[in-house]
Amino acid sequence: MSLSLADLLREHWQSYASANRSRLCSAHYRAVRRVLACRTPELGGRLYQCDGCSQHHFAYHSCNHRNCPQCGALDQQLWSARQEARLLPVPYFMVTFTIPAELRSLCLTFPGQLYDLLLRESAGALSDVIATKHKGGCSGSTSVFHSWGRQMQQHPHIHCIVPALAFDPDKDKIIHPDKDTFLVHFRPLAARFRSRLRSALEKHHPAIFGTLTPAQSAALGTGTTWNVQLQHVGRGVTALRYLARYVHRSAFAPGRLLGYDAHGRVRLRWTCSTTGRDAVLTLTPHEFIRRWLLHVLPRGFTRVRHYGFLSSAAKKTRGRIRLLLGAGPEPEVAQQDREPFCCRQCGKALRYVRELERLPMPRGPPMVKQSTSS
Repeated sequence: MSLSLADLLREHWQSYASANRSRLCSAHYRAVRRVLACRTPELGGRLYQCDGCSQHHFAYHSCNHRNCPQCGALDQQLWSARQEARLLPVPYFMVTFTIPAELRSLCLTFPGQLYDLLLRESAGALSDVIATKHKGGCSGSTSVFHSWGRQMQQHPHIHCIVPALAFDPDKDKIIHPDKDTFLVHFRPLAARFRSRLRSALEKHHPAIFGTLTPAQSAALGTGTTWNVQLQHVGRGVTALRYLARYVHRSAFAPGRLLGYDAHGRVRLRWTCSTTGRDAVLTLTPHEFIRRWLLHVLPRGFTRVRHYGFLSSAAKKTRGRIRLLLGAGPEPEVAQQDREPFCCRQCGKALRYVRELERLPMPRGPPMVKQSTSS
């Protein structure tokens, strides 16, 4: 029997919130309110009528919260189309920056500051090492913050999609490495990322730096080897579509929730990274909610950022690079066709009738009163 996140929250949120109020913040409550209201009369919608059988249909609005597994499909397609239009005709690499496990609790305590630093300092490490190796050559990257592992555990890391070229603005030339070879080696990247993150913490967030435990200080020290993974991803399309799944979507897809087992535990489908095979993880409802809330980001946090010649401010530089590559101007973004609304009874087209007023949403902790739709 399938299970939705909204169903699970209606059944178990009140008891979870009562037992864990000290761990919850306003962003958690807001995420739960939005998921419970998604595609219900609380958000309003539109009334349609079938031209064939005259049946009325109610289409309620989506909540568009980035932690709602029902939302984000169209935004995901639009983002992917925009990024694919900007791809250069060169090999691409996915560069993945991870942090030692000792620093994960620090990220949970100060998510707004630490997650921002992970994005900025990983991009800075890329820029620094490439400029050093290629004598002032500038790079470009698209970075996506990703907070979860395959079992929804906390695992903050940064995926960067990077074209395998550097641009020397002084000499007006492009620097190409050998085929299937990245611009730099992963070891200096990892060392520079660790060094920049420690320096940024100490300089810009001294209060947080002062709370470091001995284990966390050691993890940021020169004696610890950090991990940066380089993976050749062809011409970049596949990697962009992979990342697009996490830009506007939740920590899990709706199809991964398989319902409850005989003991009332939540069954979650996941794919083992070593074997590539699907498996089923069972979690108590409270543990599932806890893991889902780990990935509710601070309000206003931008999880996707563009750096170097891929930033929005470097359009002229990007145009010059495309000219030197013989690629021509960036193509127009293809429009995404929406699926037409059709009657579930007879399949005929639906005609718009009127807007449906939204109901006032409750303030404070989310109510578990179930919403119904016609």
